[in-house]
Amino acid sequence: MSDADPCSDELSAAVAAFTRRGTIEPGLDVEGEALLQLRKACRILDGIRALRDIDRHHTLVVEGSFAALERTVQFYVVDQGLAETNDLLNHEDTFEYGVQAGVCSEATKTELVELWQNHRNGTYYQQERATAEQAEAMLAYAECMHDHVPKLAGRSHDCIC
Repeated sequence: MSDADPCSDELSAAVAAFTRRGTIEPGLDVEGEALLQLRKACRILDGIRALRDIDRHHTLVVEGSFAALERTVQFYVVDQGLAETNDLLNHEDTFEYGVQAGVCSEATKTELVELWQNHRNGTYYQQERATAEQAEAMLAYAECMHDHVPKLAGRSHDCIC
C-alpha cells in the first residue's frame, strides 16, 4: 500500500463485491422496477428511523428522508407507466412526473424542489448543519408520503415497513 493510495486492498474488495452476486437484503429480491423503488424507500425509512432513535445522526436522517421520498414518488410514477426508472434523471424530474401522476400539486413540487436545492444540498455539502428539528420534520413528511402513495396506487400490501 502506498501513501498515495491508502486502502487500495479495501477498494479492490469493494469493486469485486459489486461484480458478483451476493446476498440481497430481505424484501428487495423482487421483480419489477416500481416495487423495487417502493421497497428501497421502505428500507431507507427503516434505517433512518433507527438513526433518529439514537439521536445523533440528523444529517443522515435528513438525507435519507429525501431519498425515501424520491424513491416513493418514483415507485408511483413507474407503477403508473408514466416513466421508466432510467427516465428519472434528477430530483426535479421525479417530482415533475409526480405532478403528472397526481401524487402532488405543482405548488408542492415547487416547494419540494426549493427545499431540496436550498436546504438538502446545504446539509449535504456541509454549508449548513442539520438539526434534530429538521430531521424530525423531514422524516415525518417522508413517512406521510410513503404511507399515502402506496394507498393511492392500491398497493399498500407491497410495503414492507
